[in-house]
This record gives sequence, C-alpha cells and structure tokens, in this order.
Amino acid sequence: MDQHVAFDSIFPGQEFRLDNGAFSRKPCDYGKSPKFCYPYRDMAPALPHNEEARLAALREYERLDTADIREYDDITLLASQVCGVPFASISLVDETSQRFKSPVGFQIDETPRDAAFCSYAILDTQRVLVVKDAMTDNRFVENPLVSGQTKFRFYAGAPILTQDDLAIGTLCVFDKVPQELTGLQLGALRALARQLSVRIELRRTTELLRQANDELRDLSLTDELTGLYNRRGFYLHAEQQVKLFRSRESDRSLWLMLGDMDGLKQINDQYGHIEGSAAIKKTAEILVHTFRDADILARPGGDEFTVLILNTLDEVAEKIPKRLDENFDKHNAESGKTYELAMSIGLVKIEYDEETTIPEMVRAADAAMYTNKRQRKADRSALSE
Repeated sequence: MDQHVAFDSIFPGQEFRLDNGAFSRKPCDYGKSPKFCYPYRDMAPALPHNEEARLAALREYERLDTADIREYDDITLLASQVCGVPFASISLVDETSQRFKSPVGFQIDETPRDAAFCSYAILDTQRVLVVKDAMTDNRFVENPLVSGQTKFRFYAGAPILTQDDLAIGTLCVFDKVPQELTGLQLGALRALARQLSVRIELRRTTELLRQANDELRDLSLTDELTGLYNRRGFYLHAEQQVKLFRSRESDRSLWLMLGDMDGLKQINDQYGHIEGSAAIKKTAEILVHTFRDADILARPGGDEFTVLILNTLDEVAEKIPKRLDENFDKHNAESGKTYELAMSIGLVKIEYDEETTIPEMVRAADAAMYTNKRQRKADRSALSE
C-alpha cells in the first residue's frame, strides 16, 4: 500500500482545508462541532505548565531555522532504522497543530494538535512516551491516525528540548503493528533527540551572534585590517557570554585564549609594514580556520589576538594549542615565504566565580601567554646551540 497518505484521507469529511489546500489555522472549537478539529476533545491532553514560554521558544526556533533539510532527513532515517520501524518524523507542536518535518514512510504535513500523540509526549520532558498498542489505549483508540488510513498502532516520541528545558516537539517513530522497544533502542532515540536539541541551540547561538554583529557593525567594533572584533567589540560580546555562562549550570566550559604573534617586529623591520600587515591578516585567517563560528575572535591591537571559546569541553579546549601549532606549520610549509608565522598563547578556563572580571581574566591569560613565549624562546635557543 502507498504510504504517502493525503491529509483529508485521514480526516474524511472534516473541514480542515482552505481553498489553496493548506491546513486551516482558525481557532479550534475543541469538539463542539463534529466537522472541525479532532472531535474527541475530552481525551485530549492538558497543556504543559510552561505553554506560553514553550510556544515562544518554538516561534524563535522556526524564525531561525535555515538548516539544510538533509540534516533532519538523516536523523529521522536513523531513528526509523535503530527502532526497527517503517515510520519516523520530527514533530513540532504549536497552538493548534502538530507539523511534521522530514517524515520517513509517510507524507503528512500536519494534523490538529488534539490528534497528536506528541501532545502527550511534550508533557514529560524527562522520558520517552511509548504507546505499545494504540488500539488498547483509551487515549488513542479513536484517534484518526489510528482509526484512519494510516492505521498507526505503535508510537514512541522523545522530546526535543531547548536549553531551558522547553519541549518544542518530539522525534517520534510509528508502526502499523504493536511494538516494544528495547532499552538500547530507547536510548538511541533519546540520543538522536538530544542531537536535535544541540543543533537547535547551536543555530540559535550562532544566529544571535550574527544579529549582534550586524547591529553593532557600524559602531566601530571591528578591526579594519582583519575584520575581527576590536578591543571594544570583544569586551561587549564577552560580557554578554560570560553572564549567560554564569546564569545556568552546564557540563560545557568557557575558555579564554590570548595570543601574541612571534617575530612581527622582525618581519616589519626586514620586509616592511605592508608585509607585516599581510602577516597579521594571514594570522587572523589561521585563527578563523582553527576556531568555530560561534567563538568570539578579536584583535585588540598590534600583534595581539584574543579568543573567547564558547560552550566547549575541557578536553577539546586543552588541545587548542596543538591544533593551532599544526595550522601554522601547515601554512608555513605551503606559503613560500622566507619567514614563518607562529604564536605564543595563554589559555585559561573561566570559572563560575561571580567576582572575577573579564579584564582580570585577560590579565591571567596574558601572564600565561608570556610564560609560554619565554618557554618557546628558550626552546628555540636550545635548538640553535
């Protein structure tokens, strides 16, 4: 049987469609009329206690959502495969409807919210809702997705959460026969839903930083030579990120790196300031290549660079010096220049301490950088002997 099921075949005789075939978003009368909305309102779930904040988070996500649809297709396909069922989708639950993204095995754009299994799943953000057999569950036995052409019997949905623990929807799987997931399958479904949550938060952070950059671009917050933030731009953005970091517990960390180019004075003296400026620009490009878009990169002035590394793991941050050295080595091997670019760095972890200011953090990173510079100089002297 063709699994691409039309909306009106699931809800026959009910007036859900406008003249252009789109789903009607007029207010639901919640069962007072058999011709509008899922007519079993007495079986519909209660609203989440944080419904207003949840809907605001969903609207923000939809406004920022520019991801390649393949990014979602991959996750729903994996969900279908690991759970061993033919149907899967991402479901977003708004005021009146649930909307499907990247469905696997069926083609329905949306259904009324009252007919959504996921309306129940978003009520508990800490667990996967599993309906082993909808025909034996009073909440769903008369649901059009069960009694209609799709004939879904099995459902499992893991909430998709924002960083504030708001469930904007679910990653869900279906089958036409009763099923039961193993512990490993439930764990995999949760893990895939967490991946969606992380991607949503990363996209939100990246977009907010981009918007902030656009709004502040005309306020001389960028370094003209490199296009990175200048000192003022760095401190404005860093203050915001440190406040956000300290406002909530996280298993991720915030790190600050201060870097100083090795040998810029010699490049200026030997090759001129035009070549020195080119060396600064190339160093900035290497830093941009080394760090993520979400990290805050700045050139406060001269040969000095500063990076605020956001939302990272300690073991990842601690590998940055090695990765940066490797990127400089690769450039030096390929540049054809008679001089080499290098950088001494100081790397410090930002604690939850409410008293430490950003200037104090910069001073700590600066001290670590000069320690590193002295060690690098000593190492070069030892090699030349």
